Amino acid sequence: MKKIPSFNFKPCQLLQGLIQLLIYAYSLFIISYFIFRFLLWDGSSVVALIGIMIPLILLPIFLLPIWAFFMKKRRFFIFYSIACVWLISWLYVNYGSPESVNIAASQTPVKVLTFNNYWDRTSPQTIIDLVEQQKPDLLFLQETTENHEQKTFPTLKLSYPYYASAPTISFFSKYPIQFVERLKLAGHKQIQQRAIIRVNQQDVVIYNIQVTSPWIQIRKTFSLFYMPAYVHYARTAEVKDLVQRLQKESLPMIVAGDFNMTEQSQDYNAIKKNLKDAFLASGLGFGFTWPNGWDIVVLVKKFKWKLNLPLFRIDYIWYSKDWVSQDTKVLTAAGSDHLPVETYLFLREK
Repeated sequence: MKKIPSFNFKPCQLLQGLIQLLIYAYSLFIISYFIFRFLLWDGSSVVALIGIMIPLILLPIFLLPIWAFFMKKRRFFIFYSIACVWLISWLYVNYGSPESVNIAASQTPVKVLTFNNYWDRTSPQTIIDLVEQQKPDLLFLQETTENHEQKTFPTLKLSYPYYASAPTISFFSKYPIQFVERLKLAGHKQIQQRAIIRVNQQDVVIYNIQVTSPWIQIRKTFSLFYMPAYVHYARTAEVKDLVQRLQKESLPMIVAGDFNMTEQSQDYNAIKKNLKDAFLASGLGFGFTWPNGWDIVVLVKKFKWKLNLPLFRIDYIWYSKDWVSQDTKVLTAAGSDHLPVETYLFLREK
């Protein structure tokens, strides 16, 4: 009788093969992402969705040279080591090396704070406590409610004689307001603000911004089947409108608020061509601001957990070349699922 061949797979060999397969799949995924990012960028909702998590997605690269070394795969060890050097350099340049600036002792800083309140999630007293503790010169608030207007704003007005409120968005200033207007970027329903204030005998343009949030929606693909898609086109239209307005400004600018985008997006890059990102210039670390304390039930109804760890940076303070920034920070949680962001801005001496 013919013997039936036996297959004797050792558990460690099976695990090793599975790990190797995962590493090859991960490597192919990363390479494919950068190819499609170069070709399509946010023109593809898939590429745009992956991009919002790319700093975290890249971190496993640090483990790959270790695997290649112990598996005695010399070519892969060299390749992954080069990838690690590139990643370390990229992380250092973007997140670990604030710009050094020379500021004269006579220069007076403008302290700027922006905070998305997440509607009534942040209590009136919490906002008051935050402002009294940080004492900003310019305060940008988004997602404010009638409750805030009735219970928070009267107290804030005692310290900020100049202010402008609008439905869902308001700002407070210690500097005189020369002009203020409401905007609806791209003709959408979301309200933004533009104002001219007087800072130490210099007119300054400020924008208080909240753009439409992108979301994952079910869309029909190739007219065949339905798939989740990252829909960000409303935000892109608003950012395009904003950039066109910024390009027409001639005064020093401060632009702050909730932009609902990460720095890996094409919309971020469009603004960066015209303004400087305060956190990138003078902050340290990833600077994640959202979603701290966010209810997962919004996505999965059966889960009542909260995500108590911010994973994305979507709140920004931008400024024109007329300024330099110093000591930009993401502050601790204040009730909202967004974390406040503050910076010190100094007008360049002419």
